[in-house]
Amino acid sequence: MIDDVTFLADDASEFSGSTICVAASSFDGFELKKDILIMKNRGLSSLMCLGLLFALPASCALATDYPVTVTDLAGRSVEIAREPQRIVMQDGRDLFSLALLDRADPFKRIVVWNNIIARSDKQAWKVFESQWPQTANQAVDMKFGDEGQVNLEQIVAAKPDLVIVQARVKQVLDDANVTARLKELGVPVVMIDTQVDPAADAPKTVALLGKVLNREKEAKEFTDFYAEHLSGLEKAIAGAPKPKVFVEAKAGQKGLDSCCFTHGDVFFGKLAQAAGGINLGSTLLKERTGDVAMENVIAAAPDVFVMSGSPFTNDSSVSPPLGFTADRARIGAALNALERRPGFEHIKAVTDGRVIGLYHQLYASPWNIYAIEYMAKSFYPDRLKSLDPEATLHTLVSTMTDLPKDTPLTFGVQAPAVHP
Repeated sequence: MIDDVTFLADDASEFSGSTICVAASSFDGFELKKDILIMKNRGLSSLMCLGLLFALPASCALATDYPVTVTDLAGRSVEIAREPQRIVMQDGRDLFSLALLDRADPFKRIVVWNNIIARSDKQAWKVFESQWPQTANQAVDMKFGDEGQVNLEQIVAAKPDLVIVQARVKQVLDDANVTARLKELGVPVVMIDTQVDPAADAPKTVALLGKVLNREKEAKEFTDFYAEHLSGLEKAIAGAPKPKVFVEAKAGQKGLDSCCFTHGDVFFGKLAQAAGGINLGSTLLKERTGDVAMENVIAAAPDVFVMSGSPFTNDSSVSPPLGFTADRARIGAALNALERRPGFEHIKAVTDGRVIGLYHQLYASPWNIYAIEYMAKSFYPDRLKSLDPEATLHTLVSTMTDLPKDTPLTFGVQAPAVHP
């Protein structure tokens, strides 16, 4: 029996979220006290280490201890007094992050947001809304875009205890005095980044939000998964010659007469680099994003051409409708039409049959690990024969979110070959 206890530290508080080691040969019971497993022991004969997970609910193992001070992705120190229950979200695509954390219901804490998904990607919105019909439409939609526009009056009226914004709009919010006003009202603003440097910052964003929202266990599950996949990919392609890549972002959104909008050292440009490619947009553009003339694309001779697409709602769009519950035949037809635009017959990647399509929203989501793997497999087919991006996506969605496991997802496709 147990009537003695041996701790390996003077302060029991050191064991919060750690492992408790006791010497014991048998047990007749235990009790929980102040989140510490207390055991009584008789006849000490062997050393036994018991993790808190053995005795405590999983939610206790990595619980956030409030108040907590964090450093956000803009380098700002932010204090969170208590677990947030009323969230304002500047960029609605951060729903993809919340789905990894508040898995039972990513909408439950949102009180005001810019629901960009409902307005620009109705297929994705239908899936989320159908899964959480009671809460999906409860929040006020400010109905702005993603450039930092917010309605301060609506935000204040909602009495939030946290505002989440993308770090790239910091200057816009500062110039409009939004951040300062919220600080005066005692509302913490946390700045995240899943877009400007997505491969580096998306996992950091999930970890940050996990701490802020008391979802550290869920965050760690995802960040470990992300790091394992990215590390494995990097090892597999180390030392190989890098292909030149051109990413046409939002391909076909403005019709068949438009080409070629691309990303420099941001967004899909960074994802292409993370996948082991040389992003041509980084040298062809002077700004972060912009259009590149067809003759310059042809002269750059990309080895791989990537078209990002989504079921955009504007009338002129002929973009391949990649994403949730997508129609593969429509996607293939759209890519084929885009490949046949004037000048494309002179692009090396097109004549070589190395054109791929990717779901556009991946550039603004921590789910971007799929985009990295899909591009990498296209860049290095011989080195990455066993890589299965579809399995990666299935594992992410089916085990790290509560979205339906059988949701059809077409996030990446090989474009059909173009014959003269």
